Amino acid sequence: MALTKYYVASSIDGFIADLHDRIEWLMQFGFEEFDEHYQQFISGIGALVMGATTYEFVLGEQGPWPYQDIPTWVVTHRTLPVPEGAVVTFFSGDIAQLDAELRDAADDRDVWMVGGGALAAQFADRGLIDELHVTYVPVLVGSGKPLLPVAEASRPLVLSGTKTFPSGAVEHVYRFA
Repeated sequence: MALTKYYVASSIDGFIADLHDRIEWLMQFGFEEFDEHYQQFISGIGALVMGATTYEFVLGEQGPWPYQDIPTWVVTHRTLPVPEGAVVTFFSGDIAQLDAELRDAADDRDVWMVGGGALAAQFADRGLIDELHVTYVPVLVGSGKPLLPVAEASRPLVLSGTKTFPSGAVEHVYRFA
């Protein structure tokens, strides 16, 4: 059965973007040290879900759609462009219905909740996230878009793994108990 995983980078003080949806604070670390780990993670992904802000960020990266062959759902009320070669479904409605669609599409692989924090919080508030993969990068942002702005305290999390990177970034993998 597919697991829904929120795989994300965060500042030490708990932000995934600054107040202007920028991530220069993250980009300064580059991707080289994370690439092998990322490739291993994405090889197990069968479906993606993201919010409109994340989708527009990915579109703005000036390159081919990075998730070729992975069906992607974008939660939005707006009409947005679809890049060549992308398999994108726009969704607005009940998150539980979306969760069922995602898990069905992922088949025997997992669902990656790409971002953002507000969308992930909707899933978490409904008990629909199975794992959190949070890579904390060694920088303080001060304010911005929070990692996971849930409405109330969750059930306990169990640390199931950690990985340290040369820059000092540390990934924590948590499962809900």
